[in-house]
Amino acid sequence: MKFPFSFLLPLVLACLSACRCDSERSKNEAPEDLMSKRAFFSFGPLLSPRPVGSDLEFSFSFSDTSRIPDSIVYRMDGQRIGAAGTSDSTAFRFVWNSAGAGCGEHRFETEAWKGGRAMETAAQVFFLSSDVQPDIYSFEVVKSFPHETSSFTQGLEWKGNQLYEGTGLNGKSALMQIEPQTGKAVQKISLSQEYFGEGITILGDRLYQITWQNKKGFVYTLPDLKKYTEFSYATDGWGLSSWKGDLIMTDGSNRLYFLDSRTFQAKKNTQVWDTKGPVSQLNELETAEGGVWANKYTTDTLVKFDPETGKVLAYLDLSGLLKKEDETGNEDVLNGIAYRADEGLYYVTGKNWPKMYAIRLVKRKGV
Repeated sequence: MKFPFSFLLPLVLACLSACRCDSERSKNEAPEDLMSKRAFFSFGPLLSPRPVGSDLEFSFSFSDTSRIPDSIVYRMDGQRIGAAGTSDSTAFRFVWNSAGAGCGEHRFETEAWKGGRAMETAAQVFFLSSDVQPDIYSFEVVKSFPHETSSFTQGLEWKGNQLYEGTGLNGKSALMQIEPQTGKAVQKISLSQEYFGEGITILGDRLYQITWQNKKGFVYTLPDLKKYTEFSYATDGWGLSSWKGDLIMTDGSNRLYFLDSRTFQAKKNTQVWDTKGPVSQLNELETAEGGVWANKYTTDTLVKFDPETGKVLAYLDLSGLLKKEDETGNEDVLNGIAYRADEGLYYVTGKNWPKMYAIRLVKRKGV
């Protein structure tokens, strides 16, 4: 559609008039006090991660001395940890001992109060690393078993003498009870085409299975593998295990997500760190011997950590587990951990591997 010039002319005149009015109005208004928008607090630097247990010193001062509060409240991760009167001072120092804190990101907040009302709030984010030197393990193979090369292994789990495996890929994802001596499925539940199966775990007489990007998990009854219910979660699903009655899940980062195993509500999350930094790419999980093991995705390394604090306790190097003469050329990465307590052995395999191995850990010296 085309508009006639007679229609456009009034619009042009109106715009020019509005601009002229705005210009005249701006001349009469007081300039904005940009200084009133400057930061109220000025923090001292706290740049590098500190080990858990360290004393951390937070130093700060008032940038705006025209508005001095009568008290300051200190909070750590949302919880009040102290307070102080200001008197005539404009510079402050607060020392916090981090013993008992978890690894990863934390948030220190200061709140300025005057006359019983909060004036300003500022925060400083910092990181805590693990204060535990990890043990280092290698392995010895005790026995090996056939494994289906069509199985894109995502989870492995023992319950008594029964071995269960969860597999991935759209259109190929399944949950199976496996005969260890042959690698064949005794029972099998196939997932719908839309689902990419991921980790599995067992709590009591229930088996839990998650999916990758569908944000949906499934619960099955044991020993019949009948679907019992479904549940949802907010992140990608990678590995799955349990800890003290809760489900714990990974999403490929260094975070562990705790879910109530009955309501499936999110409870908390923990960040996994060693003494050097965050440990990411956490995949398949297995709770065993006082901690949780995880496959570090795309590597031949297993990581053991305390799920409560996120501190790395040990590393297991599985390089060379699958011998060259056993390779078919179609193998994908190492994945799948199942601990059998009555034997004291770990059963491990990989995606599309031709073998599953029962191994014993051998502690090494050094890092």
